[in-house]
Amino acid sequence: MRTRLGVLLAVVSGLFSVLLAVAVNVATGGTLPAPLDEVSWLAWPAVGVLGVAGAALAFWQQSTPPALPPPPGPPPGQDPPAHPVPAELPAATPLFGRDAEVAEIVRVLSGGSPVVTLAAAPGTGKTSLALGAAHAVRARFPDGQLFATLRGASAEPVAPEAVLGRFLTALGVPEDERRGGTEELAARFRSAVADRAVLVLLDDARDAAHVAALLPGGSRCATIITSRRQLTGVANAHGVPLAALPEDAAIELLERVAGAEAVRRDPSGARALVAACAGLPLAVLIVAGRLRARPQWTPSALAERLAGEHRRLDELRQGDLAVRSTFQAAYAELSEVDRLVFRRAGSHPGQVFTLAAAAARAGVDAGLAEAAMDRLVDAFLIESPGPDRFHLHDLLRLFATETLTAQEHADASERLLTWLLSHRTEDVAGLPAVLAEGVSAGRHAAVLALVDVVHPDVTDPFDRVAIWSAAAEAAGDDRVARARALRSVSHALSIAGEVQRAMPPADEALALAEAAVDQWETAQALRRRGEVLRDLHRFAESEAALLRALDLLVELGRAEEEVAVRTALGTLYNNFRRHELSVPMMERARELLPAAATVQAGWVRLALGLAYRFAGRRPESDAVTAEIPAIAGRAGNDYLLAYYHQEVAWTAEADGRWDDAERNFTQMRILAERVGSGAGVGSALLGLGQIAERRGDLDAALTHYRDAATRYARLGDRIREAEARFRVAAVLNTQGRVDDAVTERAAADNLIGDTDFPWGESLLSRLPDPR
Repeated sequence: MRTRLGVLLAVVSGLFSVLLAVAVNVATGGTLPAPLDEVSWLAWPAVGVLGVAGAALAFWQQSTPPALPPPPGPPPGQDPPAHPVPAELPAATPLFGRDAEVAEIVRVLSGGSPVVTLAAAPGTGKTSLALGAAHAVRARFPDGQLFATLRGASAEPVAPEAVLGRFLTALGVPEDERRGGTEELAARFRSAVADRAVLVLLDDARDAAHVAALLPGGSRCATIITSRRQLTGVANAHGVPLAALPEDAAIELLERVAGAEAVRRDPSGARALVAACAGLPLAVLIVAGRLRARPQWTPSALAERLAGEHRRLDELRQGDLAVRSTFQAAYAELSEVDRLVFRRAGSHPGQVFTLAAAAARAGVDAGLAEAAMDRLVDAFLIESPGPDRFHLHDLLRLFATETLTAQEHADASERLLTWLLSHRTEDVAGLPAVLAEGVSAGRHAAVLALVDVVHPDVTDPFDRVAIWSAAAEAAGDDRVARARALRSVSHALSIAGEVQRAMPPADEALALAEAAVDQWETAQALRRRGEVLRDLHRFAESEAALLRALDLLVELGRAEEEVAVRTALGTLYNNFRRHELSVPMMERARELLPAAATVQAGWVRLALGLAYRFAGRRPESDAVTAEIPAIAGRAGNDYLLAYYHQEVAWTAEADGRWDDAERNFTQMRILAERVGSGAGVGSALLGLGQIAERRGDLDAALTHYRDAATRYARLGDRIREAEARFRVAAVLNTQGRVDDAVTERAAADNLIGDTDFPWGESLLSRLPDPR
């Protein structure tokens, strides 16, 4: 419409100008063409009319809207901004399991600290956390938010002057003031924000020097910095630690990306999957993305692909995301010395290792290793959970291992095994993994030698299973060495209460010893097999194996080993209340003991004291049993001490001293848990249940018996589980809950099968009729 009015005004104005010029000309003496000369007298009236028309035209032009509106002004009552307000923060991504860290950043910045640093290992989600926290506090910085990616982990980090030039442009600083060196630009930047409330987020800084010129100096400004290295040189900085994602948060992230329904249908697979990711957000995002792209896959299927360590880093890749390349970028920044120490020490197979072990494995002196390890800790490639203790999460350990050549790996393993031979008290906790690596590297002789030296220092039964399994594998074709190792595997499983699993290695050990025609090893293998059969409550088979072992050892004249077999037989006879056989067997064992009060002497006294008690010889039982605590204390053997407390508890129960009995059963449970004896814990629970019954507290008794049944079921000890369920049935029957009692008895009967075990008339008489 404005265009049409403009054209009309141009035409009218042109015609008006021509007519007015003609009229004035005639009025002042000019002439018209002959045909028009007769109307020349109208010239002055025409001038008057055209003058009025000109005034009207001028008024019309003034009242017509302009072709383009003027730029809008500020809202009423508000002054226009004096400077541009940058808003450069990228969009924040959802955070999982980081509420505490975000709250800490908000608290620190709200309290006046001008700088927060987020330094952590590659792939831990530093940038996402920084953006989430920055968006949470952006309202406190109305004068703008600046963001820069510094690429500190790359080979070509962004220069500070380039960042400063862009910041000054965003803040409205004139072009002629955006030139100069770093110091000059930094001064202008600080001046530009001196009176403003501006938030600066600097992502992926190389080190403290990289960001020194980029920090605003104004009291109303704040900075968040992320880095893959410790930024200890940044003034007034508050570091917020960033740990691995907890399992719940990792699964929530998995659900968010892969789909909640697929994850919730397979909860165990989801847990296995995030465990393989070691709590690394980048790894969780990758596996979640792979599941989303492959809806026919389950978390369990992908977790199985990641189970093999040799291919896990290959699997943790999707598109441009790869865990390996993230680690590789951090590794490339290291000096040659630090790379050597990282790949050799970082490939240590144990969960935690010492500085001395790291130096031995790396093949460098302690001073050089210490300096390198400190730098690696600062680079978040190695963690230090305590003084002189180091650790890598699984994915970094796998990366360190794959950077080794095959020869370098074998040499590192050999150096560590050799060092451990002369430092037997060091790194025992990581020994099973070290030995397994030694077997893989083919260092069989070193593995066997090390197990022989350190096994007395290894008390955890499952660690003992692991080290003797490594020894069995390292023994190769040496039948006797393998038989010995398998006997030890079986013994460790028995201590742990895994009685079903203890049988196959015992059987194989006996077969190997007999094939080697080694009489002594055959006797030892027979003893082990007899002990397992005893734990399985197979009386006749156990007695036959132990008596055969006893005959061989008597023939060989091995008194110390004869004592051990007699103790095993005495325990068997005690279990089946055959005190007439147990007493003479254990009295002869005591006669054969050496003068020194060894741990074996403690077990002899325990079995003999129990035999005397069953035989009604109470004073002798008390006297023999009273010697055990001193023996166990000198040897530091909590396993023996646990069963001493069991014997004292049953004696107190027989006397009606419920408090003493309960106290000793409780102490047995504590000691059994300490040494990892599942069978010992189960026995203590059965005892506590019986004491609760004596007191009339049937609900407490049920709890103890059911806990014992659960414990024995986990161990695979069907007979002891059956005993616990018999006792549950007896209590339920006493409470009048007959149907429940019958169900429990039926379950116990199924567990027993045709096993012959002396349950005792007092228990059997309280059970419901199975019909």
